[in-house]
Amino acid sequence: MSEGQESLIIELRSIIGRLEAVLSSIDEALLWTDEDGKAKWCNDSFAKLIGLKRIFIMGKSVTDIFHLCLRGQKLPNEAHPLFLSLLHKSSQQGDFTFGPSDIPLFVKVQYLKMKETPPSTIMLVRDSSQEKELEEVRLQGAALAAAADAIVILDINGRVHWINNAFTRMTGYDFDKIYGKTLSLIKSGMQSKDFYQEMWKTILSGSSWSGELINRRKNGELYHEYQTVTPVTNSKGRVTNFIAIKNDITEKKVAQKSLENREAKLSALFNGIIDAIVTADSTGKIETVNPAAEKIFGYAPGELTDKNVRILVPPELRPDHDSYIKRYLETRIPRIIGTGREIEAVRKDGSRFPIELSITEIITDDATMFTAIVRDISERKRQEKELSLLNEKLEQRVRERTLDLENKTLELMEEVAERKRAEMQIRQSSELLRSLLDGISAAFIILNLEKRTIVEINGVAENMFGLSKNQILNKNCDLIFKAQGSPLEIVCPDSMEGESLSETYVLSANGTTLPVSRHVLPITIKERPHLALILFDITARKNLEHKLARAQKLESIGRLAAGIAHEINTPIQYIGDSVQFIKEAFDDFLKLSEIEEKIMESCRKFEDFSEIMKKRDQIAEDEDTDFIMDEIPEACTRALEGVERVATIVRAMKNFSHPGQSSKQLTDINKAITTTLTVARNEWKYAAEVDLQLGDIPMVMTLQGDINQVLLNMIVNAAHAIRDKHEPLGKKGEITIATTKEESFVEIKISDNGTGISPEILDNIFDPFFTTKKVGEGTGQGLAIVHDIIVNKHGGSIDVESKWEEGTTFIITLPLAETT
Repeated sequence: MSEGQESLIIELRSIIGRLEAVLSSIDEALLWTDEDGKAKWCNDSFAKLIGLKRIFIMGKSVTDIFHLCLRGQKLPNEAHPLFLSLLHKSSQQGDFTFGPSDIPLFVKVQYLKMKETPPSTIMLVRDSSQEKELEEVRLQGAALAAAADAIVILDINGRVHWINNAFTRMTGYDFDKIYGKTLSLIKSGMQSKDFYQEMWKTILSGSSWSGELINRRKNGELYHEYQTVTPVTNSKGRVTNFIAIKNDITEKKVAQKSLENREAKLSALFNGIIDAIVTADSTGKIETVNPAAEKIFGYAPGELTDKNVRILVPPELRPDHDSYIKRYLETRIPRIIGTGREIEAVRKDGSRFPIELSITEIITDDATMFTAIVRDISERKRQEKELSLLNEKLEQRVRERTLDLENKTLELMEEVAERKRAEMQIRQSSELLRSLLDGISAAFIILNLEKRTIVEINGVAENMFGLSKNQILNKNCDLIFKAQGSPLEIVCPDSMEGESLSETYVLSANGTTLPVSRHVLPITIKERPHLALILFDITARKNLEHKLARAQKLESIGRLAAGIAHEINTPIQYIGDSVQFIKEAFDDFLKLSEIEEKIMESCRKFEDFSEIMKKRDQIAEDEDTDFIMDEIPEACTRALEGVERVATIVRAMKNFSHPGQSSKQLTDINKAITTTLTVARNEWKYAAEVDLQLGDIPMVMTLQGDINQVLLNMIVNAAHAIRDKHEPLGKKGEITIATTKEESFVEIKISDNGTGISPEILDNIFDPFFTTKKVGEGTGQGLAIVHDIIVNKHGGSIDVESKWEEGTTFIITLPLAETT
């Protein structure tokens, strides 16, 4: 070995020695292992940590001499970080404990992969107990700084040593402006000198002090605070510092004042409500009642307090009443609580009466209470009974009238039924099949649903609508027939929705209304959806039906019954809506009452005060309690008006539904007019005002049922004419009905300021099937029937005077020659 090599070896040994000395002196424990996990070298800190001399560590398996624990459990060798590092050929680290005293350690194993030598590991072990203590102190300091309440640390002389951010937000003083100064900077002068002397006497004695103060912010604004001062003592028990915790309660003070005002309003509401309110505890003992409860049940003020609530129920139910409450508290299964029901209650004098009862449970920190809302429904029950009796009488009258009509029209109905059966068979077989041929007497149109174009039409359709194939084929159906004038939903349906077989009207080539039987069939052409529309001209059949005037009268009576049903339904709806409104309104009040109870309880304890107050205010605003109290009387008034309206309509129905006579009888024309107006009110009340100018006229010999029908048709036609003119303008028109006696006849004039009748069609209005209304809205039969009844059956006359866009007057005369 050369001299240079020896020198290099000596130098390396010197460097390694110094390096080992440095590594042995550091606090962290170091360990070097071979690829099998056996110790090759360690420093003194590692030997000291495991309690062995370094000579006894070398060559030993580290997992056998350095046992680690995780969460109080000893790690198996397979989970040891050294074993895992060698297994996965990667570095491992984690927090563990070691030894009987569970020393907290941070262990890191670095895997070393060499090019020319076998792999090895370096293990670093560090005691982490001091780090955890420092971290805990840091976290405590951060918590104090971030606390929501203001915190101040003072020395023994009351000078500021430290404040948190909350103190700055509360007072406006930064730390550099108040450090070393006393808290006299924020004094408001609202507390006396004795107040502060008592506080300092308390804290200097080693006791904590708590209380409310009024201080002044940096900007001069006064505020309320709740302060707790706690003295801090040293090891000898001497007070060295003070910690003051301040909570800004300004908003709570304002809210407390607001709550007191609200309590006063709630008390006024509680005492002024018209329904009974009874609150009882979980044993059934009555805690509070409002004046309405004492009045409804017949007790003197204060007489119900501390009595069991079972005295308000019928005697036969009292023995089991307490068990109902007990069962609910044990099972929490509600039967009445949270729902409303109608039951019977008992007054102090023993009399029974029906009530509507709603019970709500109120749960506080120390008790369970029950609040009952009781409404005396005696009057409502009486009204319901009267309404039921009126309905029964009306139903009986309708049954009698129906039976009379059935007996008189039996033969006619059989004939009509036979005719309809024959027509149905014809529609479903022969006519439907033959209509597919071009030579049939039915209009045939095929419509492409997707393109809305007409793909086929036969000659009958051309003649019916006055249009040629060249004008129609492959053209848009909606555009063609919109220009022609026929209703698009009849000639150009959008789909198969609705009736596939129906009777309706279209406009013919000469512009007249043509009655048709309409068939709609879905078909497929080249895998695309189409509709086949078949229209049969049923003018001849309609003329035959015109001869059956009685059938038309039956149809009029059906429409009349529908109008009456609507009139009866409307006032009944008043009652239902009003009662429902009252119930819902007071249900909402219960919600508000429950929240108010919680707010008052929280206020007394100063817990969660702001959140509960916000919730209460939001519910009060949403439920609009002031509006509810205003609306209750009006709702009851509407209910009573509805009942009276039902009685009036029923009386009018009795007069109008007099069975048709086969012979004439003396008739009070004025009474017939007023009765018909009442029955037909649903037709004219939204469109017009009625001016009655009824003269002193004698009784007239008439067929009363037919005269009623004449008056009904004339009034309905006048209302429709007014509606067409005035409804778009949002105005009402006027119908004037006048009666006078001339020498040998009684004259009836029915005038309206509606659309009037065009001079071109004035001569045709009494023709059968002639109508000025839209297709599907009129049959063209009404005035023809009126003319037949007045002229042919009564020997009278009917004339018309009309100006376009100004109005129409019908003049009816009935002879007095037959009057006796």
